[in-house]
Amino acid sequence: MSSTYQYEELPTGKWMRLLKLLPGNSDDQIHLELFTAELKSAPPYEAISYCWGDPNDQDEILCCGQAMYLTKSLATGLKCFRQPEEPRILWADAVCIDQSDDQEKGHQVNMMADVYDHAFAVLVWLGEASTLAAEKAFHLIRKINEHIDSNISESELASHAWTAVRNIPKLGTRSQLFQDDSESEALHDLFGRPWFDRLWVLQEAALASSAWVYYGATSISLGEVVQFAFISVWRPDLLNYFPIRCGLLGEAFEFVFSTYAKKNTWIQEKSILRHTRDHIERSAKPTFQEILHTGRGFGTSKPHDHIYAFLGHPSARAKDGSIGILEADYTLNIEDVYRQLAERLYERDRRLDFLCNVSNHDPSAFEQAQSWVPKYHNGGEVASLYRPHWNVDNSAEMDIFIKADFHNSMLHGLSLLFDSITTFTETFKDEDFKSMSTTPVEICWNLEASFTESMDIDELLRDFRWTMVGGGYTGGEVPLQRDFESYCMEKTSSEFCASIQLGNFSSDETPLANGDWERFENEAIINMVGRKFFITKDGCFGLGPSLLEDGDICCVVMGCRMPLIIRPTSRPNHFKLVGHSFIYGIMYGEVVKARVKSLSDLTEITLV
Repeated sequence: MSSTYQYEELPTGKWMRLLKLLPGNSDDQIHLELFTAELKSAPPYEAISYCWGDPNDQDEILCCGQAMYLTKSLATGLKCFRQPEEPRILWADAVCIDQSDDQEKGHQVNMMADVYDHAFAVLVWLGEASTLAAEKAFHLIRKINEHIDSNISESELASHAWTAVRNIPKLGTRSQLFQDDSESEALHDLFGRPWFDRLWVLQEAALASSAWVYYGATSISLGEVVQFAFISVWRPDLLNYFPIRCGLLGEAFEFVFSTYAKKNTWIQEKSILRHTRDHIERSAKPTFQEILHTGRGFGTSKPHDHIYAFLGHPSARAKDGSIGILEADYTLNIEDVYRQLAERLYERDRRLDFLCNVSNHDPSAFEQAQSWVPKYHNGGEVASLYRPHWNVDNSAEMDIFIKADFHNSMLHGLSLLFDSITTFTETFKDEDFKSMSTTPVEICWNLEASFTESMDIDELLRDFRWTMVGGGYTGGEVPLQRDFESYCMEKTSSEFCASIQLGNFSSDETPLANGDWERFENEAIINMVGRKFFITKDGCFGLGPSLLEDGDICCVVMGCRMPLIIRPTSRPNHFKLVGHSFIYGIMYGEVVKARVKSLSDLTEITLV
């Protein structure tokens, strides 16, 4: 029996281990050698992106002639990548990092972005699969991509890729693209692989110069897979034909893959992806808070990684311009990591926008924990209402009032307490939008009808529509109104339509005939699920966290671009932060402009 391989300490500096996978046939035991290399002078290598799999399901391999135990997931991947006659230089974290040494892990995690950036290719390993199943799934991905590509011109993509994708006419019949049910089943199985839910893949894929996805022995370019997922975000009608979970990957492209500084990557291969990235570069780039929120939907074995996996992102630069606003340190408890990040973000930006990432949804944890500190390992099931253009604190004119002190695990700052919650719905769930009885739109409107004082119906409906979609709708008021009315005619009762003075439009010449009710419903689902609709004492409409209660206070914390919902405690001016909200009519600083003229108009509060 071979002795177990023992790691030697790495030299100080940017050093790494690489593995030389020795040649062999498919059934041979894996033999490999480990050697050290300085990052800047390392020989050409490929980095593997994979899921560890069940830690109790392991295979024995030989490393430098000694026994090493790898999860079956990685072992089968190495067998797939092994060449019959030539060795192959690879990097895989389970082999190349001493997993028993937390100090080394922290140091190597800080280098992780460089490791994938320097690799000449990234090999994505999804796991074992039959050749037939892989070919069917990949064939359907390519077919849908080709259908979208063939219906968009380069000029349309250059103008606005999202709009171009969305404006392609819907399929007339399912048979236009789907002739074989087994293809959609194979696609469902493909996106069910755990790689698509793994947090670290976001950085690993984003920094790849070239990337190939291996499903068994069959491969496809990562660009094809990501474009398909991105299309599904903007064309949810396609998912009616194959209910699969690929939206997370599509959102990851928009907020993560396309926002790294590296240009010469697999994104260049696909026109839709390339033009989308170019558009994002020209407009407001996602903030670090948005990057971290995107990561909430992905899984990892250590909650620390919800921060550490993004330390190589440009938005995570420290104040002096160096990469990494924090150093990865697995010896710290997660509460300290999250609190330290909040303080560092304030030191760097002189802003408190990290409060927009607070997502308290567990009542017992809410009572015990520091309510103002975002916990990035939970909350991914609820979409963010954050928009970089929100400016509730009127920051351009009020930046002199931005101040924060952190001590005793509390946050002290200046705030405008401007309203309170008076009435609200239950927390909405996905199934509420599938109900054959009363729709969420009707539930919210009935709440309004029983409370809000009479005002112009057109103004009420405008405020109401924008609240349903969380304040964002591509194209603005005209398509929102058209699609909302189309939704009402399609999904709500005739009594409801009459209550909002909506006639029965049936002529193809009316604007309503061109309405896209599914688009409105999809936007409402994204923004309302996991939240409550509420009405404030002053009659404002809003969407807020599931834990909000009667009497909770609406406030603007100076330095935070979204309104927050806070709850008084037994101590004067001490509050629990319930979460962020959307409140129509104040998102661009209206309430601050009207009420704040001097420091005396603000209240110093403490968030606990």
